[in-house]
Amino acid sequence: MQNALTRATYKIANNDLQRMALTKEHLSQEFTDFEVVREGEFTNEVMADLPLSDHTAEELRSLGRLTGYQREWVTTVEDSLVSDGMDLAVATVIHLLVSPEAVSNWMVKVFLEEFTAKVGANLGSDHHLVSVDQFEPEEQFYDRAVGVRAMQQGSGGLVSSSVLDFRLGRLLGVVYIVTSGDQNRSKVAELLGKKLERQMVAVTVGLA
Repeated sequence: MQNALTRATYKIANNDLQRMALTKEHLSQEFTDFEVVREGEFTNEVMADLPLSDHTAEELRSLGRLTGYQREWVTTVEDSLVSDGMDLAVATVIHLLVSPEAVSNWMVKVFLEEFTAKVGANLGSDHHLVSVDQFEPEEQFYDRAVGVRAMQQGSGGLVSSSVLDFRLGRLLGVVYIVTSGDQNRSKVAELLGKKLERQMVAVTVGLA
């Protein structure tokens, strides 16, 4: 039987997703000087065009994904001044799916299995995926949460991505941090994930 919070996510409309995404004020101090580079509705058509996507928009719909919203910030430091260990980007994404079961399937099949299967693949623009390592969050989330740390090799060197996915009813919350070099930002991703989860809950129950 579904609980009250899960049932409440069935009342979420597309325009609610924008209010769930974290704003600049929610970000940690290390991202103070970052600026928004991308924000808006994250449709299946937009997602299907991403380099890491192996699915058409219709296939994404068949997986139960309806739509989403994304907000991403990037560093204002010039490329020539970027050094190892410097954070390059941070983002929060909310996906709306047809059911909690569809969210769970997405987390396993799309996020974990398909992402891991891309190790060694060319991602375009002289980038290839070097490794994907799963981690279990130390923070306690309302429902299931899982993370990965991925490494990419590009013309500018190694780039690390710490990505966290968590389920809230039929919503999927995502936080990712991109860092120069072989780095691990899982702890920061978890802290931002908790902030995102609280915001998603607040909007779902009508408190934000």
